[in-house]
Amino acid sequence: MIMGSDSGQRIHSRSGPAAELLMALEHHKAGRLRRAEAHYRQVLRKVPKHPDALHLLGVIALDRGRPEQAIELIRKALAVQPNLAQAYSNLGNALLACGRRAEAIANYRRAIDLEPRFAVAHNNLGRALNDEGEFAAAVESCRRATQLDPRIADAYNNLGNALRGAGQLENAEAALRRAVELAPPRADLHANLGNVLLDLGRFGEAAACHRHATELDPNLVRGHIGLATDLRSLGDMRGALESYRRAISLDPHQALVWNALGTALRALGRFIEAVDAFRRAIAIDPDFGDAFRNLALCNKLADDEQEITRISALVAREDLSLEERVAAGFALGKAFDDSDRFDEAFTAYARANEIYRDALAAAGYRFDAEALHRQVNDMIARFTPEFFASMAHCGIASDLPVFIVGMPRSGTSLVEQIAATHSRVFGAGELTDIGQIVESLTRGSSTTTARHGDWEASHLRNLADGHFQQLRQLGGDADRVIDKNPDNIFHLGLIAVLFPSARVVFCRRDPRDIALSCFFQKFSARQSAFSYNLADCGKRHLLTESLTVHWHRTLPLRMLDVEYEALVADLEGETRRLIAFLDLNWEPACLDFHRTERVVNTASAWQVRQPLYSHSVARWRNYERHLGALLQVLGTSAAHA
Repeated sequence: MIMGSDSGQRIHSRSGPAAELLMALEHHKAGRLRRAEAHYRQVLRKVPKHPDALHLLGVIALDRGRPEQAIELIRKALAVQPNLAQAYSNLGNALLACGRRAEAIANYRRAIDLEPRFAVAHNNLGRALNDEGEFAAAVESCRRATQLDPRIADAYNNLGNALRGAGQLENAEAALRRAVELAPPRADLHANLGNVLLDLGRFGEAAACHRHATELDPNLVRGHIGLATDLRSLGDMRGALESYRRAISLDPHQALVWNALGTALRALGRFIEAVDAFRRAIAIDPDFGDAFRNLALCNKLADDEQEITRISALVAREDLSLEERVAAGFALGKAFDDSDRFDEAFTAYARANEIYRDALAAAGYRFDAEALHRQVNDMIARFTPEFFASMAHCGIASDLPVFIVGMPRSGTSLVEQIAATHSRVFGAGELTDIGQIVESLTRGSSTTTARHGDWEASHLRNLADGHFQQLRQLGGDADRVIDKNPDNIFHLGLIAVLFPSARVVFCRRDPRDIALSCFFQKFSARQSAFSYNLADCGKRHLLTESLTVHWHRTLPLRMLDVEYEALVADLEGETRRLIAFLDLNWEPACLDFHRTERVVNTASAWQVRQPLYSHSVARWRNYERHLGALLQVLGTSAAHA
C-alpha cells in the first residue's frame, strides 16, 4: 500500500450499510484488495455516494498504480463529506504520484487543519516538502510526525532524508538508525542510512548498509548504485563495476548509472567499453551534458561536427540545469581544442568557467588568494628546522610512504603512473587521509596549522600508525605506496613529523601550461574554486611555488623535483632518476607505463594510458592571445619558466 494511505479510518454512523463496509475493511487491511473492492462496490450499489466506500476504492486504485482514478474517486468522496482528513491525505498521495506536488502539499495541509494530530499527514507533508527541496520545513513536519506517533518508521526515514538535505548529517544518521530499528527488514531504510554514511565519509559502514540492503532486496536498484559508489570511494573499482552492472541489469534506462559505469570503465583503462556506456547514457538522455564531457575526455568528439552542434545547443539551453550546461560547455571546449580550433575552444571554456564560477560564488565557494597567502606565510613561519628537530621523536620511521605533490595538472598522475608500473610500487591515487588528519589537529584553532606545542607525541604516533596501517593494507607487500594528492603540498610539515623517512616528489611544469590545463578542467567545486579564473590559477601557482621553495630549504625529508618538460624530452633518463630516488632496482617496464593496468580515477585517466607525447609542452602558445590576465599575474616567473 502507498505509504501514508489510511484505509483504517473511522466509520461514520450515517455511512449506510456498516456491516458490509466493515467486511470490506477487514479484507483491505489483510491485503485482499480484490475482495475488498467487491464489498466497497456492493456498498455503493446500495448507497451510490457513500463517502467511505468512494474514498477507500480510491486508495485501492492508488495501490494498483492508477492515481488518476484514485483522484476522481476520492474527490467524489470529499464532495459528499468535505471534512474527511484521511481522504485529503490520500488525495495528496494520489496527486503526488501524478507529479502534482503543489496540489498534494495543499491537501496534506488541509488534512492537518482538520486533524492537527494526524501523524501520517504530517509525515506525508514532510516527504513532499523534502521532494521540493524545502528541507527546513520538511524537518519540522517529519519531526512533528515522530512526536505524534513514534512507531512510524517512514516518519523517521523521511526525517533522516530531510536532515540530510539540510546538511545535518549526524542528526540524519540518528533518525535513519531509528527507522531501521523500527523496520529492520526494509531494504530502502538500510540504503538511505548507507547514503548518509557515504556523505559522512564512512565508506566501509556505508558499504555494509548498502550491501545489506541488496541482500534484503536483490532488486533494489539504488542499493546497488549506493554500493558501487561506496566501493569506488574505498578504491575497489572492479567491485564498483560489478554493482553498476547489476543496477543496469535491473533497470537499463538510467542515464546516470550508464554515465557512472563509463567513468569506472575509464578509470580501469577500458576506453572502448567506457565510450559505449557514455553513448548509452546520451541515447537515454540526449541533454546529458556530463556524458558528453566524459566522451570528450576520451577524445571522441573532435571529428563529429554534428555532435559538436548538439553540444553547442545544450550550452545555450537555459531550461537545462546549470551543471548540465557547464558540463556541455567543457565538452565543447575539449572538442574544439582537439580539432585545433583554439579561439573557439577558449571561448567555450571561458563561458563555461564564468557560469560555473558565478554559481560557486553564490553558493559560498570562492578562491580567496589573500587567505591562502596568510596560510602559506603561517606555514613558513611555523615549520622551521627548529620545529622539525623538536618533533623528531613523534612519528614512524618507515620509507613506505611516497608523496607526489605540486599544482594540479603539473604531471602528478603521469609520474605516479610511471612509478606504479614498478613491481614494488603501489599507486594509491589521491588519498584524502592526510587532509583529514590535519583537520582533526587544527579543529578549534584560529589558524590552519595548530601550534606544535598542542601536538602530543603519543597522539601523533597513533595517527601515524593508523595511516601507516592503511597504506600497508592498500599496498599489500609493496615497498612503496604513493599518495599523489597534489594538495598534500600544504601538509608536508605534518607529513615530515608523522613519517620522517618518507619521500616527496615535487612535480613542476611551465605555469602557463598548468594554469591553462586547470582552466580547461571541471574540478570538484570545493577543492578547486581557483581553477575557474585564469588570474586565480596564476595566484595559486605563485603561492604554491613559494611554499615549495620553503620546503626545499627546511623539510627534513628526501625530496626530488620532476619537471614535466624534462620528462617528455628524456623519458628514460628521468624515469631512471625517479626509480633510483625510490631506492628500487631498475625495471625497463616502467618505460611502458601506458600499458599498466591499474585504476586511475582522475581527469588524466586517458592521457596516462597513451605513449608519452610532446604536444602538451608549451600548449599555452596556442592560446597566448587570450592569456593577458594570467601573464600579468605570473610576471617574471612566466618569462623565465
